[in-house]
Amino acid sequence: MSKDKKGGKYVPIGKIVGAHGVHGNIKLLYFSRLKAFPYTDLYLQKADGAYRRVKIISLSTLKETLVLRLEGIATRTEAQALVGRFVYYPRQGFVQTKRDEYYWIDLIGMTVFEPSQPMPGKVKGMVETGGTDVMEIEFEGKEYLVPFSLDWINDISIETKCLILKEGTLEFFDVH
Repeated sequence: MSKDKKGGKYVPIGKIVGAHGVHGNIKLLYFSRLKAFPYTDLYLQKADGAYRRVKIISLSTLKETLVLRLEGIATRTEAQALVGRFVYYPRQGFVQTKRDEYYWIDLIGMTVFEPSQPMPGKVKGMVETGGTDVMEIEFEGKEYLVPFSLDWINDISIETKCLILKEGTLEFFDVH
């Protein structure tokens, strides 16, 4: 996640992985597991760090990617020049989650407490496993992989960016 010059948070939602056809369409690897693509525009980061809004003219699917036609991109050469770049969307524009639903971007970086640990840890990343997602949590230089499940979590606060594990969780997942 990065911020624009006004402090707004922009989150990468996909990566441009190719050009498609001769009319400037791009192939986008969308980072979400959601089938729906709810955006009517997206943002590209310019060399100076600012974000430029680009309207989506059309959208279709092609295997594991989305094919987008973007306003202002009219040729294959222009589309190819974007390959490898991330596309962003403002965090405040994300769809509101339901109770007990979380965006990974909100979990990563959270302070983690486990009652048996004297010092807090931090959520370093998330891993999709096909079943229950797994949190990569670091406590005092040691990494633990803990399922993102209420079986192991007592409380999560997006407001305070804190996650509290149930006592004994780290002992159970200590594989070293």
